[in-house]
Amino acid sequence: MSTQEDLQSVRRALQEGRLSVLDTTTGYHRSMYATCPGDGSRAPVYRTTRLGGVIAEVVFRCPVCGKRFVAQPEQIHLA
Repeated sequence: MSTQEDLQSVRRALQEGRLSVLDTTTGYHRSMYATCPGDGSRAPVYRTTRLGGVIAEVVFRCPVCGKRFVAQPEQIHLA
């Protein structure tokens, strides 16, 4: 998938209350991660805030430095 397709997939998944995106070509569920602003490591989802069935906020935690940060859909990547 291209970066633009990934962004659309991330936005759609968050609207649907999901934290992974199914790759229909491979059948693999691609999980979300963000790049740590402190050291550039891949940070997995740590916590979410939901409003109804929609994920309104995603907090990530860096496994290297321990920093917690909120990422916008444009900053979220698919593994």
